[in-house]
Amino acid sequence: MNRNNLIGWIFLVICMTTAPLHAQTVKVKGAQGRWQVSEEITLKEAEERAFMEAKKEALRKAGVMENVWSVFGQISQDSGTEFHEAYSQMNVLAIGGMVNVTNKKVEEVWDTDTRSLYKVVTIDAVVQKEEKVDKSYALEVKGVANLYKEGDVFTCTLKVHGTDSYLKFFWFDSTGGALLYPNTYEPNTLLKAEKEYGIPFSNAVDYRMEKQGKESEKINMMMVATKENIPFTDEVTYQNVLKWVYSIPNDKRCAFYDMILIK
Repeated sequence: MNRNNLIGWIFLVICMTTAPLHAQTVKVKGAQGRWQVSEEITLKEAEERAFMEAKKEALRKAGVMENVWSVFGQISQDSGTEFHEAYSQMNVLAIGGMVNVTNKKVEEVWDTDTRSLYKVVTIDAVVQKEEKVDKSYALEVKGVANLYKEGDVFTCTLKVHGTDSYLKFFWFDSTGGALLYPNTYEPNTLLKAEKEYGIPFSNAVDYRMEKQGKESEKINMMMVATKENIPFTDEVTYQNVLKWVYSIPNDKRCAFYDMILIK
């Protein structure tokens, strides 16, 4: 990805206060996710996405809010050492809850109605559910496609519901991670609740899709909104970002996560 004009990332050296989380555990059985196999989505990719959907379903069954994300729905050995290591150490994480998968079943199912092949993943899990939550607080993101061509420019819109907030936008590709926002050209700004914003915020910035090789490029992105201005000060790795997210009380943060492909 060519981060045009985004040179010299800002890392504020400010210590961050952490708060303990109070949680309860909920056992979930038979949480299922499925994803269609197509010319653009391989069997392996469809299984990864179905696994992510199964984790989200486990969270929903456990009573965790709908707008959760799972940062490792797309984990595989070639997702990068950092990502796989974070997965191994933390099992399954999502905003609003943690999912420890105890049983996993993978199937290939032919849908006669749509005449399509699907990967279906069914899991049993133990969900750690945070008790304190602000159900009115949510981050809504629109305009993110599953598939991009090399050279496409990434844009989207976002809206924070419930409370004026500060935003952090993280981007992970095969070369590592970056904090896309805030940056030199787009300062850390308080976003007004219920107001729609375009990403990028400034015309001086664009996010152009580029692959690092001939194969498709897998991108993991996270947007995290917080009620207070809580800086991210560490090196941008999956593990560091997860630690930062979980240091923030659940009722003071909301997030959006997605995985996209560049073909």
